[in-house]
Amino acid sequence: MTGVYYIKTHEQLKSIADPLRTKILMNLVKHEYTGQQLAEMLEITRNNIYFHLKELEKHEIIQVVRKEEKNGIVQKYYRAVASRFIPEDHLLPSEDLIETSRQVFMETIETTRKKLMNAPSSSFALNSKHETMRKNLAAMYSLRGSEESFTNFIEEFKTLVDKHFVKKTENGEASEIGVNQSYYVSLIGFPDDGADVIIQSKNSLNTES
Repeated sequence: MTGVYYIKTHEQLKSIADPLRTKILMNLVKHEYTGQQLAEMLEITRNNIYFHLKELEKHEIIQVVRKEEKNGIVQKYYRAVASRFIPEDHLLPSEDLIETSRQVFMETIETTRKKLMNAPSSSFALNSKHETMRKNLAAMYSLRGSEESFTNFIEEFKTLVDKHFVKKTENGEASEIGVNQSYYVSLIGFPDDGADVIIQSKNSLNTES
């Protein structure tokens, strides 16, 4: 799977515009799944899921990464061809793309909501030691700055993740001995109307002074 895949045709763009295909693609960015596994996860029929998988595969958005035989049946494991999808300039502006991007953010919020509802009570129970050792986080920020400031923030955030945490292996186990606590972090950021700005970037302040 590559980092970025550039969408070249209107057909490719339309193939991911369907809300259900957006959900499928988001799951296949994170992990490889069979059609059966996706059907169970998304609570839809196998015929329906395979129809959408064929469309995404036909337009080179996803691909079969391996096959496995089980009880005489060959199962295909699908994966997204990239972690990010960006349209080429000649396809813009695109209302389909705008609504697809919005759907990705809504799915992120929905996934976070499910994680919160299913988390054990211990995830939210606090005691005196958590005054200095943070156990969880719920925070929202309204920021003001340039597009460059926001991009730099995202890149530095990813660097911090790599610095302080280890990624899980394909089988879900921690890649370092002694690491036994998992954390779920949901990060969403986008330009808004700026009505309730709380924090302003240093670059913006220097520009205005």
